[in-house]
Formats: sequence, structure tokens, C-alpha cells
Amino acid sequence: MVSSSEDRRHAREEAAAGVPFVVIPDTPSVLVTVTDSAFREVAHAMGTIDTTLPPGIYRIEQRFGGEVDSRFVEVGTEPFTERLALPRMPTPTPVEGTPTTREDHRAAAQRWSTHVTHGAGTPTLMVLIRNLRRGWQLDPYALEVAGEDGTPVDGGAGGWEPSGGEEWSAWSGELPPGGYRLRLRREPADGLPLAQALHVLEGWTTLVFVSNGPQGPQPQFASIQMVRQGAGWESKDRTLGLALEAALSGLRQGIDLVSTRQLVELLDAKTLNPFMGIIGAHALLLHPVPDLERIGTLVGNLVHEAPHHPDIAALSTRIGEPVAPVVSPPMLAASCRLLVKADSVDPGVLQDGSVAENVAEHLVGRGVWTTWVEQERVPIGAGARDAFHIPAQRSRETDPVDRVQRYVMDIASVEDKTVDDVLSSLEPKDLCRRTGLPHKAVDKAIEQLRHPEGE
Repeated sequence: MVSSSEDRRHAREEAAAGVPFVVIPDTPSVLVTVTDSAFREVAHAMGTIDTTLPPGIYRIEQRFGGEVDSRFVEVGTEPFTERLALPRMPTPTPVEGTPTTREDHRAAAQRWSTHVTHGAGTPTLMVLIRNLRRGWQLDPYALEVAGEDGTPVDGGAGGWEPSGGEEWSAWSGELPPGGYRLRLRREPADGLPLAQALHVLEGWTTLVFVSNGPQGPQPQFASIQMVRQGAGWESKDRTLGLALEAALSGLRQGIDLVSTRQLVELLDAKTLNPFMGIIGAHALLLHPVPDLERIGTLVGNLVHEAPHHPDIAALSTRIGEPVAPVVSPPMLAASCRLLVKADSVDPGVLQDGSVAENVAEHLVGRGVWTTWVEQERVPIGAGARDAFHIPAQRSRETDPVDRVQRYVMDIASVEDKTVDDVLSSLEPKDLCRRTGLPHKAVDKAIEQLRHPEGE
């Protein structure tokens, strides 16, 4: 007969070898890391951790969308299971279960994605500004929707529908298919007249959710979705909404933050929301060895669902498919970079003289969305609220041709070479790649370097 002391000894020996240790986060796109009392990493995974660990004190850390949450736990001789609540991550979209969602915000999104605040018809574009924290001042007319040529199309302040308090402000209207701009109505504090690319497709509604921070609207952190025109936004699919937020966070950081399960959900949603599929494709491209065959199948499906979308054209270039000259800028900065790279190899991918080419020449790094410095803005009204006018001005800092020339001259100075020697050693496509500029600006810079004015 085995004594109780021997039972306890066997239990201690088994525990020392490891007891079941399970951590279950609220969503599979959470990066979970476990460290022991000596701060050594003992386990990590995207989503659930299921392993064995010896008894002791452990630190469980979870990361999601830039937010970090941690806790200490004690593991004894019994199996250990811990469920993790989602880190309190603010999201521009009023996703259920997140700390910044509000019933009135969800109601506003549902209403104004099917009803217009400006003009008549059924919306093809909706912009919803949400105050994520009570007490922050929200200017309901802070943003402006403009056409591809920079002319405002939102009807001014009268085209927007603000809430009764400083909670949200919405704009929606039935716009023709094509490219549009989202920008601040009044001059920003830093003086940079920035614009952000939007795109409207026939038969679809583009939904733009913008958070309002202590300094005003933050379009660089926006979330964008697409739904069938007239269908309206739905808040029910929390898992899919969180998958999108995780994917966007990954694009901002340049790392893959989407679990396999959530990636499948994003890609399966492509027939309902093509932009989910576009985001999913870019998430696939973040993998160390992208599955180009899978991306090719996905792009084929997206072309069927949303033809002529510049972001889909950009993805097509990544898998070597020919595309028609792109005239409108894509919404994602990653897509814009793909188009610039393709244009360096095959000049004309970005149509010469197009808005897409101009945007690529003046691209700035502001989050995941295609954002650029507008070189001129038309007057947008006589009222004090609308009195924002930026004259046409091309400084050395923003002139793409000058940027290329300075880059070449810097190389010549560092390597003690002539400019002609540097140009002979670099192909134009290499200069495009190194400067991140389309071929037209590079070609013009090379021509001016080889044949300076006055010579």
C-alpha cells in the first residue's frame, strides 16, 4: 500500500516536470508572452497558449493594436487556466466590446451609412467622426471631403450632421465613382496642408471612421470599410471588426498581427466587404515569405467584386499581373508604394500627369493611409469657418525633382565622384526605388542634372 507521503512526493515530482498551463485571450489576434520569475520567456503565441510549466510565479503579457496589458499569476500543482479580457484598445470603428464603443455611435453609423446628410440619394461615402473620451472638444465641421481636383464636395459645414452634444459628427452623400480627398477644413497647427486618399466604387459605400483626440480629428488613424450601397454598416460581427483593427495595427507597425483564424475571416469577408480582402492581402504580404499564389487567387476574386479599385491594381502589380494606367491614388500607403515600385520598372503604371502620380511624388508618412502634401488648395468659402487657403508653393523640401537631385549629389559628395559617374552607376529604376518616387520625377531630375539650365 502506497503511503500518503509517497503520493505527495509523486505529485511534487510530476508538478516539477510541468502542469498543464492554458491562457485563452478574448480574441485570437492577441500576442501573448509568458515569462518566469527570472524574466525568461517560457511561452509565446498569437492567441491561445497551451503548454506545460513547472509551479512558480509567471508574468502574462498580451499585446493588441498597440496596447499592452500584463499580470502576475501563481501556478501550483493543479492545471492552470487563465482567460484574458481584451486590452482596453480604443478603436475608430464602434466595435462592440471595445472600451470606446457607444450605442449612439453605432446608431449614427447605421443611420448615416444608409441616409445622406448632403444632397439626395443613397450614400456612396460616409465619414463619421467619433469622440472617444468625454470632455474632449469635437469640432463637428473640422473635416472636409473634396474631389480629386481639390474642389470641396461636402457642401461645407451645412452638409454635416452633428450630434446634439460633442459626441459625433457625420457626413454622407451619393458621390460618383472615383477618387476623393479627406482633409482638415481649417489650417492645421503645423501648417502642412495634408490630404488623405479616399475612393468610391459604383454600387458600394465607403465607410470612414475617424477618432477625435484632444487635438481634434485623427484621420491618420482611421478605419475604412466597404459595404454594398444601401446595405448599411453592421456592428454585430465583433470578431471581424477586431480582426480588421489588428490588421491595420500590424500595417502601421510593419509586422503581422493577424492570427491564421482571423486572416481566414478577413479573406472570407471579401465578398461582403472588398476592403477587408485588400487589408487581408496586405497582411499576407507582411509574412517573411508571402504566399503569392494565394494572394493571386485573392486578387482575382477582388477584381471580380471591385474592378478599377487602385488598391487592387497595386496588389496586381505585386503578383506580376498587368494593370491599366492608374489615375487615382490608392487608399493604403502600402498600395501606393507598390505602384511606385511597379512604375519604376514599367513607366506608365502611374499615368503621367495624373493625380496618382502627383500624390506619389508628395507622399508623407502618416499612418497606414495614403497621405500627401497638397501643393495648392482652392479657396473654400467666404465664411470665417471656411477661410482656409494655401497658395501654390513648391519648396525645396517638397519638390520631388529637387529631392532626387540632392540625393544624387549627396552620393557624389560622399563617394568623391562626379554627378555623371553616379548617374552612370545607377539605373533610373534604382533611383526610383531609393527615393520612393515615380519615374517621371526621376527622369526629369536626371535630365536636369545632365543638362543644367544655362549650359
